[in-house]
Amino acid sequence: MRGCAFGIIFAVISAVMVVPALAGDTAGAADKSIVTASDVVDKDTLKSFVTRAKNYIEAANTPSELFTVLRELRTDETWRKGSIYLFIIQRPTETGGEIVIFNASDRDAEGASMHVLDIDGTDVGHEFEKKVYEGDGFIEYRWDNPSVSGDELNEPGKVPGTSRKLSYAVDLTLIGHPEDLMLGAGFYLDPPPASKKGCAIAATGSGNPSQNSIFNLFLMVSALFIAVSWKSRPEKK
Repeated sequence: MRGCAFGIIFAVISAVMVVPALAGDTAGAADKSIVTASDVVDKDTLKSFVTRAKNYIEAANTPSELFTVLRELRTDETWRKGSIYLFIIQRPTETGGEIVIFNASDRDAEGASMHVLDIDGTDVGHEFEKKVYEGDGFIEYRWDNPSVSGDELNEPGKVPGTSRKLSYAVDLTLIGHPEDLMLGAGFYLDPPPASKKGCAIAATGSGNPSQNSIFNLFLMVSALFIAVSWKSRPEKK
């Protein structure tokens, strides 16, 4: 009887010890399942990636924190890998349409209008606004794939390329910016051929120079946290 009782007590103690251990393993597995840029391969992973980025960006409570986050979006492989990167578009206002205010892959795209047509006649900026407003967020359109040679376009008012791309966008609240915004990312639907470009940076839409004043407003509002970053830089002689 004593041996049986001891066995029961031992089994109970073992179970008590094993349950927390299993819970720890489960938590670890959950952490590993967090979607990063390199994990984006389909609609589900794309949506999870953009949603995670939205939560991360909106958690910034001060301009300096936001500046740090935006810098990470450009440089950290968690948020940018190959042709997967994040962008922020200003939604329509009385002074302008959909304007790119942040592009983690190409700074030259910032200030450009997203009111551009692809070869299928899709107004990319309008579709982003429409889908986000409806709560869906997915949009398929044509764009320049940095891994594909020969898909480039260079026509005013048109997208920069012909490769098929699927993006997902959500509304975004950015501290220090008064306008409504959209955050998005996307991946190319067709695998690139063997011939590749030398440059791995995604091309941008053709911008309207007159829209730069809107982007300058963003820079003015953001001057505080930009100044903070410059304080840490050595003074030029």
